[in-house]
Amino acid sequence: MTTYFADRRPLDRNWLHRQWRHLRLWRRFFAQAVVRETHFRAHFVTTLLVGLVQLGLGIVPTLLLFGFTTEVHGWSRAEVIALVGVFQIVTGLIATFVAPNLNRMTTYLTEGELDGVLLRPVSSQFYLTLRWINVAELTNVASGIVVLVIGLVQAGIVPGVAQVAQAVVLLGCGLVLLTAVWSAMSFLAFWLQSVNPIGFVFLNLMEAGRYPLVFFPVAVRTFLTFAFPVAFATTFPVQALAGDLGWGPVAVGIGLAVVALLLVRLLWRRGLLTYSSASS
Repeated sequence: MTTYFADRRPLDRNWLHRQWRHLRLWRRFFAQAVVRETHFRAHFVTTLLVGLVQLGLGIVPTLLLFGFTTEVHGWSRAEVIALVGVFQIVTGLIATFVAPNLNRMTTYLTEGELDGVLLRPVSSQFYLTLRWINVAELTNVASGIVVLVIGLVQAGIVPGVAQVAQAVVLLGCGLVLLTAVWSAMSFLAFWLQSVNPIGFVFLNLMEAGRYPLVFFPVAVRTFLTFAFPVAFATTFPVQALAGDLGWGPVAVGIGLAVVALLLVRLLWRRGLLTYSSASS
């Protein structure tokens, strides 16, 4: 006798189908975010204006610094402006895709929302990390690209295809690494219950990415490369565009990104083992 359940095909026949299903789900999240943003156009305009003000405030220290000299530790004013543009792109992407989710981690755990997520036929880590998207913040990404191009033109840098590829991969690795760091810090909510201040700490540390790595002492450079790897997201991509980096740092970035993702996955699973329903 054939039953209804026997006729049903499994939701995921293999690993590839599961990834494809998550990709289609994320695409729906993005479409919902776009529709939601069209209902709050004032928020879109406000985000754009705030982003432009922040971008202007980020360039002012550079102009003041290079008002007394033409070069600092091998960096010209135009190159530092390009770096500010990359920083704006990175912070815009984090504010779009990462911050709206990780800032809710305490709420998920203390108000029982994680209970409902665990019942859904999707990866709970995927859902809690990528569910919410702030489309308006993409305006900051666009303004960052404009500043980056202006900086490169003023510096006389014309990157080739290989240099652009290196910069894109390094920027992607930097985003993955920074997201992994913030995720690991947020997942401490499994043990600490409240991690709201961690978001402020993370964003303040991010400010170091406005400046070239060589501006800092050696100990701080090491910290900003391996412990809080903002250098992979800002300084290294600009150096790649200028042709100052080979493929070695790119390989290191990819390796670190893979290790970071595995460690965060392990931390998430360890945290779930300690989780008890907020209603229990």
